[in-house]
Amino acid sequence: MNDRNDRNDDIIRRHTREPLSAAALKSPGLTALSAPALFSSAAARIRLGFVGMSAGAGATTLSFAAAEYLAGLSAKRGGGARPGPRRSVRSITMLELDLRADAPAGKPYDKIGIDRRFAGRDFISFYRLAAEFKPLHSVRNIDGGVGWALRVPGDPVPTPDPTALHRLISNIAGDILICDISAQGILNGTKPYMNRDALIALLADLDHIVLVFDPLPSRLLASVPAAEACRAAAAAGVPATYVINKLNSGVNLREALRFTGIKEYLPFPAIPAEAVYSAEYACRSLAPELSSALAALFPD
Repeated sequence: MNDRNDRNDDIIRRHTREPLSAAALKSPGLTALSAPALFSSAAARIRLGFVGMSAGAGATTLSFAAAEYLAGLSAKRGGGARPGPRRSVRSITMLELDLRADAPAGKPYDKIGIDRRFAGRDFISFYRLAAEFKPLHSVRNIDGGVGWALRVPGDPVPTPDPTALHRLISNIAGDILICDISAQGILNGTKPYMNRDALIALLADLDHIVLVFDPLPSRLLASVPAAEACRAAAAAGVPATYVINKLNSGVNLREALRFTGIKEYLPFPAIPAEAVYSAEYACRSLAPELSSALAALFPD
């Protein structure tokens, strides 16, 4: 235990400033993400970003799970079987946002088993349509109640100009758009296009961001540049919710919170490896395993 505390104290000494200011890290609440608000017949389109603060933080896993979880809620609530005001069926779209030329297309595509899901059906590449300046709003890849907008193996390398990402966010169909965003990929991409300002501008396109932290000390250290950019976006008025992901008995949560400066957060548990492997073999997300944490993110 002393060794662990010494290690976490070393993190504080090496980084005298917190990744986000205390003011930026107090969540504005989850009213905008509540199920009644999302599924009201009067609800506007919402663009929700899951932003990984470091490589491996789990933003892709959580965004996939959130998309399938919300699709399930939409299917259950749309018929008006539950008491209270009638709630509309809302279309859910899962959008992978990635412009890193060095990142091969297809990892999220393979993670969710798109080849098996769409066996015998065409899967439309929105990245290819965007590269060819073709309309995006009139086509969808529907499976399991979710419209999947993922990079496809063999897709052309995207242009480094981030306007392509803004076009995807603005034009792809979906009442609730779930965006999987690699903050590190944008910060470390091809300059002058991919940098801190590009990340802040991208986040400004969204209605709400979920900042996903892995409490592993090395990943907390790696999260500092992305967290500072997200601080600027939050200060500019983008509502933010903070998630501490992969919580397990080995995490010194007090030190992780002290380092990040997070005041209010949602805990997401570490999922046993057996469940992760089982879900990928079954070509599904981890929505069932994360249902309790997702219910807290999208409260009723």
